[in-house]
Amino acid sequence: MSIEVQHISKCFGAFQALHDVSLRVEEGELMALLGPSGSGKTSLLRIIAGLDSPEAHPDAKVMMNNENMIHTRAGNRKVGFVFQHYALFRHMTVFDNIAFGMRMRPKKERPSKKEMKDRVEQLLNLIQLENMGNRYPMQLSGGQRQRVALARALAIEPKVLLLDEPFGALDARVREDLRKWLRRLHKEIQITSLFVTHDQEEALELADRIVVMNEGRIEQIGTPDEVFHQPRTEFVMQFLGSVNLFHGRIERGEAVFGPWKVPGLLGKCPEGTAARLFVRPYDITVQPDQQEYEGTIAFIRRIQSAGPHVKMELEPESGERVIVEISHERHATLKPRVGEKVLVSLRNARVFTEDYTI
Repeated sequence: MSIEVQHISKCFGAFQALHDVSLRVEEGELMALLGPSGSGKTSLLRIIAGLDSPEAHPDAKVMMNNENMIHTRAGNRKVGFVFQHYALFRHMTVFDNIAFGMRMRPKKERPSKKEMKDRVEQLLNLIQLENMGNRYPMQLSGGQRQRVALARALAIEPKVLLLDEPFGALDARVREDLRKWLRRLHKEIQITSLFVTHDQEEALELADRIVVMNEGRIEQIGTPDEVFHQPRTEFVMQFLGSVNLFHGRIERGEAVFGPWKVPGLLGKCPEGTAARLFVRPYDITVQPDQQEYEGTIAFIRRIQSAGPHVKMELEPESGERVIVEISHERHATLKPRVGEKVLVSLRNARVFTEDYTI
């Protein structure tokens, strides 16, 4: 079942959490709502679930399978919701937690005890907790509890699965394992899913498409590759991954940032327009200070070799600091030393002004 929201706004007193938001989640898609705290992600998710109502607007819609659900109660939307902090019943076993939603159905719709037992056992197999149905939540690890919460959401056979920061309360290693598990699970069950996260790595690894949100508005929607490598706004460029930022202006058809120039802007931006240049640390080339190489002179101020990449802090003659990432293989070849002079050049730099992006 697809999800489509149109012209959704939400205020909490004087604070506007959502500003006229519209998007579509295709059937079977796993989409991420990504952004910092306060960007409107959870507000939008709760409106889709029916847990909150949007502001009145003649064109506001929450469409599921081409039916407007905006006035439909949460319990009638066929939506499974997974919270960040599990929300499991402590006094119930894992089995009873998973079966809870089925037992709460109206009598006419309630499965038989055998059907309920078969469904719970099927879900326990699905979440790889086959022999833990008789345990209580406090006897499980955080990762296992979150899998139980997901199984409980799936037990009611929802048409849509909504997850609000599902791994936010877990440590980094458990989150990494659960991300891989959820991706495999989604591939198996193919349920339309929308999950909220502020963790860019989580969104890039899990989602088919990402909605980047900021201050209640959508900045960009695209595949992980599109939003990371082709950011449409400065916010997306800065929020996804590490970047170096340089301030400059347009001069004679070039964007000038100290020693660096980006040509090709003649006639596109007025002379003197303020501009910002962004470049990711791994898109900076470092060469020895030798005649056969071109680049801007910089001095190495710091080298950090622990981790998957070697990070270097450089200081060009113009004074700003530049962060560079190189591979360990390149580090072994270059053999850089603190205080050494090197030549620096930029690749894949992106320039933003108020009205123009390249």
